[in-house]
Amino acid sequence: MKISVVTPFYEGDRYMQDYVSCMEKNREMLAQAGHELEVILVNDSPWKTLKAPANGGQYFRVLTNSENRGIHYSRVSGLTEATGEYVMFLDQDDLLADDGLLRLMEVALKNPADIIIGNANLGQADGSNLVWYRTADHVKLIWDLQTYLNVGIQIISPGQCLIKRDAVPQFWKEHFVRVNGADDYYLWLLMMAAGKTHSFCGGSPVYNHRFTGDNISADTTATDDSVYDFLELLSECDYFKQEDIFRLHEMITYKAQFRKSNLFGKLTCTIANLDIFIANLKFKKVTKTGYGFNR
Repeated sequence: MKISVVTPFYEGDRYMQDYVSCMEKNREMLAQAGHELEVILVNDSPWKTLKAPANGGQYFRVLTNSENRGIHYSRVSGLTEATGEYVMFLDQDDLLADDGLLRLMEVALKNPADIIIGNANLGQADGSNLVWYRTADHVKLIWDLQTYLNVGIQIISPGQCLIKRDAVPQFWKEHFVRVNGADDYYLWLLMMAAGKTHSFCGGSPVYNHRFTGDNISADTTATDDSVYDFLELLSECDYFKQEDIFRLHEMITYKAQFRKSNLFGKLTCTIANLDIFIANLKFKKVTKTGYGFNR
């Protein structure tokens, strides 16, 4: 079997040494088990020249956008050129465990599904790591559409996922999010709405989300803007329910208002969205995560 790792590159020279080393270690592990790896770097900073690393062998490829087009477009551009049965969208500043791809592939072979999801380490500002899925109840909610509509996204990054290349919705490949930050949220919603299946790769984390201080995912304003952007697109999707679009809009708007309000404002908007507030309290209790309410 073959895996294609697609990585948008944006002025990411400082990450490349670690990235290439990570890919080489994973390639070696896959090769020992009879699998192949293809790495596609999509240069979204075309004013800079990006070449395949000299030590990257023949499995590294570089594509260059004609102009800066954003993360979503770059991922789709790489996906279009990918030849693996499975694809992973890995960010330039994140890393995998040395056996991360192999472990995900082993699950894909034993428990075939449209997406295989592994656990993740979340890098903290103090240099420590926090494991994302810490309870069995949280694992049960990984692929639950109502959780995504009432609480928020439950996959830290597509870098912890193997996706069947032919399971990526055509709608996602043709309708691009213009604001960086939530194209993965958009992808998971479309896949769940289309009835795509998932499997979970247990054990230690396969993926490490590094804290750099520049992570878009840490900026709730940026990710909210990106969600509002794809909500407009979802209204054109014939299999995504309008009531689900409305609910997601309610949740994002409520949480944004809650974060910026004083105590009176928090109480007022919570009373108006009591069902969402209760859903988030229940989520926090069963998952034992402090990230529940604020996504």
